[in-house]
Amino acid sequence: MNLFRAYGRSIASNAQKIARRGIFCPEERFILASNSSVRSYPHQLKQIKTTCARFLSNDARQGLYSIPELLEPSDFSKTAQQAMESCDSLCSSFDTPPTPKTRQQAVDVLYRLDEISRVVCNVIDAAELCRSSHIDESWRMAANQAFTILSDYIAQLNANVNLFQALKNITGQPTLLRELSDEEQRFALLLQTEFERDGIHFSDDTRQHVRQVQNSIVQLEGEFHRNMVHFQRNFGALRSDVEDVMPSQVLEQVFGINSQSDSTIELTNNQQLLQTLLKYSPSPSLRKQVYMEHSTAVPENLDVLLELRIQRHNLARTLGYESYAERVLSDNKMARSTSDVAKFLTNLSAQNEPIYKKEMALMTRAKEQLEGGGAVEPWDVSYLSGLLKAQLGYDSQQVSQFLTLSRCLESIKILCRELFDIIMVENEIAGQDRWDGTTSKEDHRVRCFSFQEEATGRSLGTMYLDLHPREGKYGHAAHFTVRCGCVVNGLGSTTGDDREVEYQLPVVALVCNLSSGGTSEGPGMLSHGDVETLFHEMGHALHSLLSRTSFQHVSGTRAAMDFVETPSHLFENYVWDPNFLKILAVNTRTGEPISDELITKLEQSRNQLQAVERRTQILYAMFDQQLFGMPMGSEETMFSRNASTDIFANLHKSMGIPFAEGTHWHSRFGHLVSYGAGYYSYLYAQEFAKSIWDQKLKGKSLNKDSGREIWHKFLIHGGAKDPQLMLQDLLG
Repeated sequence: MNLFRAYGRSIASNAQKIARRGIFCPEERFILASNSSVRSYPHQLKQIKTTCARFLSNDARQGLYSIPELLEPSDFSKTAQQAMESCDSLCSSFDTPPTPKTRQQAVDVLYRLDEISRVVCNVIDAAELCRSSHIDESWRMAANQAFTILSDYIAQLNANVNLFQALKNITGQPTLLRELSDEEQRFALLLQTEFERDGIHFSDDTRQHVRQVQNSIVQLEGEFHRNMVHFQRNFGALRSDVEDVMPSQVLEQVFGINSQSDSTIELTNNQQLLQTLLKYSPSPSLRKQVYMEHSTAVPENLDVLLELRIQRHNLARTLGYESYAERVLSDNKMARSTSDVAKFLTNLSAQNEPIYKKEMALMTRAKEQLEGGGAVEPWDVSYLSGLLKAQLGYDSQQVSQFLTLSRCLESIKILCRELFDIIMVENEIAGQDRWDGTTSKEDHRVRCFSFQEEATGRSLGTMYLDLHPREGKYGHAAHFTVRCGCVVNGLGSTTGDDREVEYQLPVVALVCNLSSGGTSEGPGMLSHGDVETLFHEMGHALHSLLSRTSFQHVSGTRAAMDFVETPSHLFENYVWDPNFLKILAVNTRTGEPISDELITKLEQSRNQLQAVERRTQILYAMFDQQLFGMPMGSEETMFSRNASTDIFANLHKSMGIPFAEGTHWHSRFGHLVSYGAGYYSYLYAQEFAKSIWDQKLKGKSLNKDSGREIWHKFLIHGGAKDPQLMLQDLLG
């Protein structure tokens, strides 16, 4: 889709995602400075009368996500219907597409187009979060139904020739276009490109076919994710092997697992449990069993993925592209073509290969010493990596003694205050605003924070934290947008109207599955990886909350896909920074911060066996490109049921990465759905984040001048400014 892009679920840590859906879409964002700081705003916001600015923040905490209309599951269908009726009314004003003669008339048209996007996205974004995380199945089903209905409606909007013509009547006047602000120009031209990418210039019959294919794609994407969330396949394992890693009381208290008999324990496919066993179990047989169960858990998704590939290819060819990947790369990406991506990944792989081979040789020798030899298998990698790091003096469990969720949140508050002069204030959640049920453990409850400027008390937006696993919840980590930051009544700000300007404040949710928390003996400890995941998602949240754009279509994380991961990678660095670790990592019993010696070992561990993980990420990106790129061979062969498994296996073998025959790990790789043909972005953005950290924050991670620059030259723009220009402005 295009004009109304709905990016519901945004970005995850090791499972980042951005669900982009068309022109009229949802998202979040932003900061408003004091009146004296108005010069920091994008040009178009300077025109807003900030002295009388009123913000829509839904402060009355009632209804799901503080949305008063969402009091019970059936309200989703009502709000969806109301949104469509409101949009129909707005669309009717374009039945005769206007031809603006002045700048003010042109801006009025742009704001009305964005208002259509805002109205429908406010509902579909909330539905996306609800269907992925609500504890009540009736809420999830109602949200999914609303999401499906609105996805179809968005496809209709993206095929509305009157809306497109109204836009063309602006972009087709070069003199008028030059009179617009930078953000207004970018919004108009991006919108035009997205309309054209989705076939607005084709015949009615072709546009109808495109709409039908897009609806099929949305349904398949939803089915893929539902299968990942709801698969429940238990298996029995030797009790003695499991309890070598986790005592029975931990299994019962944390995972709700009781022994099936004296000798066996029935395990679930809980990702946290299985990853713990893979990392710490000395038993090769248990590790293999766990890996095979985990990597074959969702066979249903092989058929879903096949049909998704077929439909995406069908869509691309209908619209005149050689492949779905080519279509994806045509839309506001820093990489301009599939050949650019292929070159980037090939070069990255070549740089990585020599170091990777050395690291695999270390693992092979370690396995020979432990088990007498044999090839390194995929179920060995995590375990052997941990052992090798421990031999070099790094003990991940020792580091975890300094890492608790409460301390993480306190350190995030300190980071926001010191770097940006922003305070986080926790709000009570009551009534239907709580979606984790009444039986959740106290330290596992959903929490809510308001972000405010410290000097003025001005509200910037709201962030929900849903950090612990539970049944029916999305199983990875992601940043979700509930509301985008944007000007609501833009017409009044540009025509001299005396109405107060209304700014819709961003609302976001971070959904993670961190360690299960404390016991009666004290607060639960987090792994360093969990903390890195939380800070990664926090980077996305800050991008949303601190952006200040006029249009929701370009607010916050609604930026180029291969640039949008930059803030998340940037803020990951804080969990490795020696100075910040003294704030973040504190022993809860003694109050002592982590020692310099342990910090040094942690820093060293970051570069140890890093090439193994990086090569795996390169493989995933190449796999994603091959799945959705030009078919290599006949379409009959490439679109067979086993084709994706064959591609995955062949890539492993050609890149020298351990692979287990009979597995299909990719059937639970959600990025293939939300990042389709865009997973390379994860690696792409790492390069930008490294440059920003090294130049602006390394050795001065809480420097206010650096924070001010990062906010006002980068985060504040969301997707309203060309990423290359932002980088030039920030880095020189």
